[in-house]
Amino acid sequence: MANERQRFISIMIVPEDGAIVRKWRLTNKRFAVLKASVVVTGVFLLIGIASMISLALMYGKVREYERYNARLIEATGKLGTIASRLERYEVKERKLRAIIGSDFQLPSAMNIENVDSDSKMVSSSMEQGTDEFGRLLKRQEDRMRLVPSVWPVNAWKISKEFKNTGNPRLDHYGIDILAPKNSSVFATADGRVVFAGFDRDYGNMVVIDHGDNGWVTKYGHNESLLVKEGDSVLKGQTIAIFGGSEGSSTGVHLHYEMYFRGKPENPLEHLPEKPGMNIALQVQE
Repeated sequence: MANERQRFISIMIVPEDGAIVRKWRLTNKRFAVLKASVVVTGVFLLIGIASMISLALMYGKVREYERYNARLIEATGKLGTIASRLERYEVKERKLRAIIGSDFQLPSAMNIENVDSDSKMVSSSMEQGTDEFGRLLKRQEDRMRLVPSVWPVNAWKISKEFKNTGNPRLDHYGIDILAPKNSSVFATADGRVVFAGFDRDYGNMVVIDHGDNGWVTKYGHNESLLVKEGDSVLKGQTIAIFGGSEGSSTGVHLHYEMYFRGKPENPLEHLPEKPGMNIALQVQE
């Protein structure tokens, strides 16, 4: 009786061209299974489509993150280069300040910790700032090459110091430096030789004009001269040989004078402090 009460569902396919009609007869249970299979297949299909869309979106984000990371790496590299340049400039600045003091103004250093690494504008601004800093330091270095700031000879000791009391008979407008005979005498700054020859008071003497900055230096009592009037000389260039005593009443020494805008200056106030003069050297008479 149960089988007789079982209900069936028929599925027919009728072609338009009059071909054979196909017919399937399904029980309710089989139709329910088929319907469930279709639903499950549809659900999996939808899940698959959603997953593909999600993967596509994730891939796009991954590509975007990769590009962003590449920009960050590039910006970080630029920041590292700028930081390195700033460090070099700070070293140069310390060297300059050690010579000329801290009275000149420099651009303030930028705080690279607060820079947006992804901003090309900020990176460009930093590069322009460091370039300006470099140009300023270059100008300062060029200026310092015209300022007498190095020892004119590898000194042994000072035999007579600077004195300016206003009495020409007591004054001594330079320092007398002892050094090994035949030592090189150096130009203490860039400049032009305005005198190179024999002077009654200074013996073989060189006088250098260091340009519009107002500095003039004199080097007296040399053994021999290696430059002539009109020569351009560089800071540290050998201009004479130490060892003469012509015109000197105190024996062999280099007499070194510095003038700023016509007024005598004490060289010891402008020369770097020597870490210790070599007392083992002997001055040859």
